[in-house]
Amino acid sequence: MLERTAMEPKPSRRKNDPDATRRNIIDVATTEFATSGYSGARVDAIAAKTRTSKRMIYYYFGGKEQLYLAVLEEAYRSIRELEESLDTRNCSAVEAISRLVEATFEHDARNPNFIRLVSIENIHHAKHLKHSAQLREINASVIATLRRILERGRAEGVFRRDVDPIDLHLAISSFCFFRVANQYTFGALFNRDLAEAETSMRNKQQIVDMVLAYLGGEGGTEAAQPAIPASSAAPQPHVLTGLIGAPIKHSASPAMHEEAASALGLRCHYQLIEVAGADRERLRGLLDGVRQMGFAGVNVTFPYKEAVVELLDELAPEAKAIGAVNTVVVREGRLVGHNTDTTGFARAVAPLVTASGRGPVALVGAGGVGKAIAFALASHGVSELRIMDSDLVKANALAALLCDHPGVSVADNVDAALRGAVGLVNGTPVGMLPNRDSPVPETLLHAGLWVADAVYSPLWTPLLSAAKTKGAQVMSGRDLAIYQAADAFQLFTGMAPSADAMARAFDGVMARRYAAA
Repeated sequence: MLERTAMEPKPSRRKNDPDATRRNIIDVATTEFATSGYSGARVDAIAAKTRTSKRMIYYYFGGKEQLYLAVLEEAYRSIRELEESLDTRNCSAVEAISRLVEATFEHDARNPNFIRLVSIENIHHAKHLKHSAQLREINASVIATLRRILERGRAEGVFRRDVDPIDLHLAISSFCFFRVANQYTFGALFNRDLAEAETSMRNKQQIVDMVLAYLGGEGGTEAAQPAIPASSAAPQPHVLTGLIGAPIKHSASPAMHEEAASALGLRCHYQLIEVAGADRERLRGLLDGVRQMGFAGVNVTFPYKEAVVELLDELAPEAKAIGAVNTVVVREGRLVGHNTDTTGFARAVAPLVTASGRGPVALVGAGGVGKAIAFALASHGVSELRIMDSDLVKANALAALLCDHPGVSVADNVDAALRGAVGLVNGTPVGMLPNRDSPVPETLLHAGLWVADAVYSPLWTPLLSAAKTKGAQVMSGRDLAIYQAADAFQLFTGMAPSADAMARAFDGVMARRYAAA
């Protein structure tokens, strides 16, 4: 596992970046308006804290009111975008409503500035908000989502037929909002700390149960009764995690994480957030949503492992050295990047490296996964690490990152990389379905070689099948998938998962996939 005690702050953003400047202004302005209100907030104070000027702020936003509206729009956009990212279509209506309620509860608990901003705007009778057509458009999505879920619930026979989606949104929001807006007065009057973990967990289950009871109450059918979870009397701790990448719809990660949580007595929802072609600002928005909506963290996969690095608040030492992140943990509102591909592969490949006497290893691929694998192999002290990639610039860059490790070199081709090697690792997507190619010619494989593949779909890639035929020892991507997931789970929850439970879940996903093929 990566050490958590030596995390280093990420260097400050580059200058002359208009998007970063605008974002920084909004971040600081959010705190200023939430703390001092619209009337008390000062643009010159915002300028001083962002090391800009009033003139620059007016250039970006036009004036104080426009800046305030931009802050409100960003605050609402973050919660609405994450609601949209929740999978409320491929589950029952009861589960969909539960996910939305829990997400609202966790968002409000973690974002007191959002609560303050909304309260301030209500003091002003929404006179500023009324000028923003964009705010009305942004918030239309939650009503559309609730309407769709209500219709599905009625079709399933579990919801009553007379519920207005705006009324339902009001019911959910009012409970979650009140807990934060009135926590100090409520605490003083009734001597109850609403921020205390056990109370918070109980209240979250309470609002879920209340909403489901209301939806399944008078006007529903007998089938409505199961809408209230049988476990509500003794709610389990809930963990919200997920995966950002594309394509990911066939990922085994949800099954592995949710099964590991169940074995520990936790409730876990692992959300697939599939976004293709996301630019820097879209990624930033997704990560802000993760920060604000109560996620314990998310995994990151192709093609964003390197792109997210500059958007995080901190990097664990190995993630910083590698320049790639596959696990983002939320800690006290800060996003901390880790790389469990490195720790996971190091655990998986250890028996092969040890048995071969730590002899020379050829690595094909110097991208995000290839980087993690290279650092894992270097940590095992292999005598030589020969990096080969079709992009020579990438290969040389990775070798430079490993300059402190002796025996690291760049090979011009696969032949040169494998000459005298005892091990071979494929760190590229070559061989991943629907691709059926191999990154290495079969003629170069032999019984004196161990061969590992990071690809796990299929488990038996063309490379591994050919290596097995030649009598080589092989390791599929299964062990890497399981161990990196286990390390990520522990970072998310602080609890060591059962690798056996995760392995069973992984194998179940693979069995179902191939049975349907």
